[in-house]
Amino acid sequence: MQTLIESFSEYDLNPFMIFSSEGKLLHYNQEGEYLFSFVSPKELYELAINYAPKSFGMRSSHINIRYDRYTFCALLVGYEDDERIALRLYKEMTNITHSFGKENLTLTNIFSLLELSKNSVLANKSVLISELYDPTIPQMKLHVEKFLKLLNKIFVEYTDSREIEIRVSLKIGKNILIEGKSYPVCNISISDRESRLKNGDIFHTLAREANVLVIVKKGKIIVEFPIIA
Repeated sequence: MQTLIESFSEYDLNPFMIFSSEGKLLHYNQEGEYLFSFVSPKELYELAINYAPKSFGMRSSHINIRYDRYTFCALLVGYEDDERIALRLYKEMTNITHSFGKENLTLTNIFSLLELSKNSVLANKSVLISELYDPTIPQMKLHVEKFLKLLNKIFVEYTDSREIEIRVSLKIGKNILIEGKSYPVCNISISDRESRLKNGDIFHTLAREANVLVIVKKGKIIVEFPIIA
């Protein structure tokens, strides 16, 4: 039977994990497991080593680090012997709660918005574009002006790319609950394997204004939002 301390650690909203001295992952809680979807255990082990105390014990540090949609403001690293090292990351807490709302929305065609934004930004650029669109995705309600502002900023990031890929699809297995009603999720992915994105913070700011979610990876930007018909 789990102890109360073990149970609290398992269901903690902050990621917690333990590594061996060789970097092997020995233990992690549920939030830690979810974080591995966005960052490798190896990178987190290196983070722990970089912020570890110089001798046995604990060391807390204030940081500002982002993994996709998650921002952390502090971490705690500790070890009691040479065999194991533990890391806990603390999520940034703000008074701003991001939620999907249905106010001031306009019924629109997502493919038309992509075409408009793509042509306005990349029309005179020598970028080879491949497109994979799910034709079953219906018209939906969005904050059109703010959504276009986000799309334009994303395409600007790829103006020097040789080739990009645009995918529009349903996010299988995920729905968003709004006012007690469940909505499917549309996923737009724009990627370039060679690109190294520089303006991650501005994408998150524009996404909040457009009332959508954005995930920024190496060379890839993903925009997610509910399909409100």
